[in-house]
Amino acid sequence: MALRKTINELNEYDGNEKILTMYLNTDRAECQNGSWKIKLKNGLRRLEEYIVISGNDHELKQFKKLKKAVEKLLVNSSTRLQKGIVLFASNEDDLFSVHFLQVPIETEFYWEEKPQLKQLEKIQVSHGTSGVIVANEDELILMHSELGELVTMKQFTFEPDTEDWRLFEGTSVSERQARGANHRDHYQDRLEANQQRWLRGLLSKIEAEAVKNNWRHVHIIGQANYLALLEAELNLSIKSILRKTVPSNSHKDLIYKEIKAI
Repeated sequence: MALRKTINELNEYDGNEKILTMYLNTDRAECQNGSWKIKLKNGLRRLEEYIVISGNDHELKQFKKLKKAVEKLLVNSSTRLQKGIVLFASNEDDLFSVHFLQVPIETEFYWEEKPQLKQLEKIQVSHGTSGVIVANEDELILMHSELGELVTMKQFTFEPDTEDWRLFEGTSVSERQARGANHRDHYQDRLEANQQRWLRGLLSKIEAEAVKNNWRHVHIIGQANYLALLEAELNLSIKSILRKTVPSNSHKDLIYKEIKAI
């Protein structure tokens, strides 16, 4: 779930059960030898001790259930860890919202009636949202990222029959690749001669996406001839440019790695 939507929904939360709020720093540069595991254990243990002292057996039961789920999540997500994890969980309405973020996090644990959003709101203001543009030979991919978290992805592919771009939706990558291979000899010459003109036709769509998602800046990845045009004519703040061709297979996984590396 996008962070903006998470914050909006949690600001309106009015449940009867308490919520576990967790901010956990998992940055490998700061957490040598997996020291975040100790922070996790100590933070959850302290909350449990407070609940035991309160004498509320119902709360203790609810907390232990969530604690078990959180510990299981962390064990199963070790390969996804970035710089920090933000988690909101309650047994009421099966609330379990988790975000793996590529921004610094200050470790904090709360067990309160309301979710503790102060740090998340501060992070959102300081880092904001960004876009990632991948420009390959006959496709353009727009990704909306919030704090290093991939939220949405749109793919435009060149259609040789209409000599125009089409928003790619519903067809599997393998099917699209097979279709493209059948036409490649037919339109390769036209593609090379007109690809910059075709890309210019997408500039307004890119800028509209930036306005829609409130991008503070964009990162661009792609082929050299496209990069120069985007840098010169795109009316957006460009934070980084990387000359690299992203293979068409496993787009989401490959691009997610690019986002994490930015």
